[in-house]
Amino acid sequence: MRSTPRWRRLGALACAAALVLSLVPGTAAAAGPAQSRNIHKNDYTTWSRPVTSYLYEHNGGLTRVEYTGGQIVVEDYDSSFALQSSRTVPMELSIWGGFFAGEDYNFLIFGQSNPSESDSAEVIRVVKYDKDWNRLGQASLRGANTTVPFDAGSLRCDEYGGYLYLRTSHEMYTSDDGLNHQSNLTMAVRQSDMSITDSYYDVMNISYGYVSHSFNQFVLVDEDGRLVALDHGDAYPRSVVFTKYYADAGTGRFTGSRYGQWCSYGDMLEFAGATGANATGGSVGGLAETRDCYIMAYSYNGTGQGSGDRYPYYHYMDKASGRSWQVQINLPGCTTPVLAPTGLDGGYMLWNGKSGSTVSDTLYYLAYSADGQPGQYQTAQAPLSDCQPIPWGDGVVWYVTDGGAPPSTPWTAAASPPIPPARRLGAHPDPEPDPS
Repeated sequence: MRSTPRWRRLGALACAAALVLSLVPGTAAAAGPAQSRNIHKNDYTTWSRPVTSYLYEHNGGLTRVEYTGGQIVVEDYDSSFALQSSRTVPMELSIWGGFFAGEDYNFLIFGQSNPSESDSAEVIRVVKYDKDWNRLGQASLRGANTTVPFDAGSLRCDEYGGYLYLRTSHEMYTSDDGLNHQSNLTMAVRQSDMSITDSYYDVMNISYGYVSHSFNQFVLVDEDGRLVALDHGDAYPRSVVFTKYYADAGTGRFTGSRYGQWCSYGDMLEFAGATGANATGGSVGGLAETRDCYIMAYSYNGTGQGSGDRYPYYHYMDKASGRSWQVQINLPGCTTPVLAPTGLDGGYMLWNGKSGSTVSDTLYYLAYSADGQPGQYQTAQAPLSDCQPIPWGDGVVWYVTDGGAPPSTPWTAAASPPIPPARRLGAHPDPEPDPS
């Protein structure tokens, strides 16, 4: 059976402070969209994987980009979610990394293994396209202490001042203990000539932005032009760790010596368990910014073990003071929560219910505001996927595929009565202060 995207649109209506969820399936063009299965792929137990499905707004409609079946599918939809055109873009290296829709250009990221640990081997390739998908150029990262790019982690990007910033993971060259350890990797590319202006992939410590092992990576450039990241660490550190680089992202650099460290940092949540034990009992699902705060989303079971139902956590940090507050939601059993920012005024945190390894289509969602304060938690019926929800109309939209067609008619679900209020755990230790 042809697999058709099931479009999910979350709308916010200003009536008695209630949220309403609109779930609107798309109408496929005659040829039909590409087949895939991305349902619940946002969720992970131990380590994440590269995102394979994306949406971005284009020419008044939406464009779907997905790596599926060994190829990259690009499909254009109108504002009613009807398929208008489709194409495929070739893979240039053997390992899929990710996609980023920039303001002026699109970027695909590929990789390949380097088992011989050659410093001249291309391990990551960033390819630039115009908005009509004409290939314009590439940047190649070589050697980079990398045997396998994107290993046991993800890849996310942001852009600022004509530079593209990437944060991902990699398996490193053989260390003194005879093992190939994993960590994060960060790089910057000047978009005009596709030259790599900065990168970091060596073994160091968190004051350099280094996290090992790093099982999920999020990155953004904030309104002050500073690179901000969130990692899921199992050893150094063993935490949900927040980092903010001192460098001006408009220079295309994030490394450099400043009082012996490159970034401020803080453990948003420390995982129990042995240092380096891959199972942490948690997962990390989002990093966003509002006018006043940084927003984070993650899950944790409280034990640091791989088994056991997890609780969703909403976390917000005041940008001016660095103080942060962690909110554990009193609802055991969840997938990795997702943040869906709608701008600097706020957005949503979303997650599905989960019991053991069984994920339900019950969607829990809350709105948050510019000051970071979360609203009441509501429910509806809708699965999530690894497609990042994006702003659309008066809410957000994403798509889900599961090997079959969606229902033939739209439906809406009113918000359920509020679940018991969240339990605020109080202020966490502030990040290391900016020495300036």
